Amino acid sequence: MIREVATYSFVNAKVRAMLSYLISPELFARLLEAKDAYELIDNLKGTAYAQVFEGISSEHLDLRALERALRAHDLAVYRKVYDSLSSKKEKEFVHLLLQRYELEELKVALRIWHKKLAVDPADYLFLDKIAFDIDFKKLLASQTVEELILFLDKTPYKEPLLRAKDKFKERDSVFYLEIALDSDYYQRLTALVEQFASLDRSVARKVLGIEIDIENINWLIRLKKYYAMSTGEIMEWFIPGGASLDKSAVKGLYAADGVQKTIEGVALGPYAKIKDLLEDNIHLIEGFLYEILLRQVKRALAGFPFTIGTVLGYLLLKRKETRNIVSLLYAKYYGWKREDIQPLLNAC
Repeated sequence: MIREVATYSFVNAKVRAMLSYLISPELFARLLEAKDAYELIDNLKGTAYAQVFEGISSEHLDLRALERALRAHDLAVYRKVYDSLSSKKEKEFVHLLLQRYELEELKVALRIWHKKLAVDPADYLFLDKIAFDIDFKKLLASQTVEELILFLDKTPYKEPLLRAKDKFKERDSVFYLEIALDSDYYQRLTALVEQFASLDRSVARKVLGIEIDIENINWLIRLKKYYAMSTGEIMEWFIPGGASLDKSAVKGLYAADGVQKTIEGVALGPYAKIKDLLEDNIHLIEGFLYEILLRQVKRALAGFPFTIGTVLGYLLLKRKETRNIVSLLYAKYYGWKREDIQPLLNAC
């Protein structure tokens, strides 16, 4: 316990203070009831996001620019937490969590590149450095997937893309590139968690295990809707380290019954409700899964404070909050009904 207190005493105090700046349930309810994007923004001007929305008026509203500004706000928070840590391993862990934002940028870039969309990259991508030096403009100008991968030479994204490129070329689908990136990312994350001391390892495993289950369930559902894969292909992209989903069990279910029965088969324990939602909006399933994750995050925050769980829990809550704000901005701007907005927020 002495080591944990020494490692996390400073960052715990800082993170606990930062938690107080997250949007309260009462304020979020007001945001949800805002009549339009401008009223929503006025409410946000009194929060930790005040600087992001300063000077925004009905005469000047650029949603993509606001989305990039909110992403920059998140990244600044992650870096603040990173700087508050004293241990090299914990810093490396937060740097890996930061890479999740870069991974999402890269997946957007892959879709733009694959569809050969004639767009200004600055309208869709952050472009500033997040974790590694990536020239997205050159990447988008690539003529082949091999050339594209060369622009990622000094990043951890090169190897998974190399492994998936043949399947991408065979099926002409970026799904294989994206799932390879996700699988590699979570394997790197869980490998680092295994190097933690026992208490940190136990807390991080519980949270990340649920997140990995969610990733596996989500792509199994995508597989059901859009793709046809053999058992071997399924297992090639299955992410190990989940809390409840076992690779061998999924393999056996898929080989015997196909995707539909496989998803029903993994809907056990905390995921049982998925069976009832399979034919509904995909956002309802995602929302249900993320509520399970958030319950685990809150347990981590309520437990012994001097662990990596405080850091991990806060950063996950911050990321979800920002994604909810982005979703609300677009929904209010385009006049969506409240009943259509709620499932989208739960899925963020």
